[in-house]
Amino acid sequence: MKDTIGKVALIQLWYEKYKKILLVLVLILAIFVFGEITLPTGFLSIGQILITAKLASFTALFGLCQMIVIAGGGEGLDLSVGYNATLTAVVTASIMNGSNGNLWLAVLVALGFGIAIGMANGALASYLRLPPLVVTLAMADILQGIVNAYVAGKAITGRPSPILTLMAAKSTGEFPNILFVLIPVAVLATIAFNNTKWGQILFGVGANERTAYLSGINVKKVRFAAFTVSGTLASLIGLLLLGNMGIAFKDMGSNYVLPSIAAVVLGGVPLSGGGGNYLGVIMGAIFLQALTNLLVAFGLGDAAKWVTFGIILFVMLSFYASNVRRR
Repeated sequence: MKDTIGKVALIQLWYEKYKKILLVLVLILAIFVFGEITLPTGFLSIGQILITAKLASFTALFGLCQMIVIAGGGEGLDLSVGYNATLTAVVTASIMNGSNGNLWLAVLVALGFGIAIGMANGALASYLRLPPLVVTLAMADILQGIVNAYVAGKAITGRPSPILTLMAAKSTGEFPNILFVLIPVAVLATIAFNNTKWGQILFGVGANERTAYLSGINVKKVRFAAFTVSGTLASLIGLLLLGNMGIAFKDMGSNYVLPSIAAVVLGGVPLSGGGGNYLGVIMGAIFLQALTNLLVAFGLGDAAKWVTFGIILFVMLSFYASNVRRR
């Protein structure tokens, strides 16, 4: 009897922990089944599912940037990730120019850009206590201006190295190689969040800033580090975007900002900080990409996509706000 009660309790705990992820998974399956029934294009085929996963990978990677900042609390968001990635792609395209020889230099440039941008965001948001939303929006505008100045009056030249193209754009059989990047990142992120001191401190600061401070944790330093990691990752993602698209262009990363935030919200990461599961963020990204594919298949354009994303984000934020009020 006691064993049965214990098993039921464990199942309930497991369900409470993963119910949001399960809900998103059900929604993903519903989209694929609906597409398979209503469209003649094999929407539920293995190939279509893998293409969806490939396209969703970039949103999921940007979603990791958002999750790290959000998990630390303080109303954190990083709206600069898109132009951070764009700046890296535009500059490093000419450095690599289709050769593997200068890939190491491109990676160093990406790391330099990402660390500098992340540190600037972190210093302003954490130490000067400026609103992260305003700080990162201003940073995005600054980076957009730098990109526009860099390409003013000239074509953006250069191509990614073959290694980047292989990693981000090619497939092994039908399996997209970018998933060989996303899967290890997901495993490492999950371990970092749940099984390391850093993850525990980050969640602790997000859950209760005052308690963390009284426990001897340097809250400002933790949030500064979160923005720095976010900026660094966003810049490296810019290299992958370049590898996937083959060329660099203005605004190539900006279209991922809203979806990355929506993926985090759909994945059940509390916007107040203090928790979250990166698997949920990945599921959120896949849901958004599957929905995009469905809208495209029905002949609806970008307008329908962005309106739908906005509505989804608004609805999810409304549910989140209502849950907070009930608490």
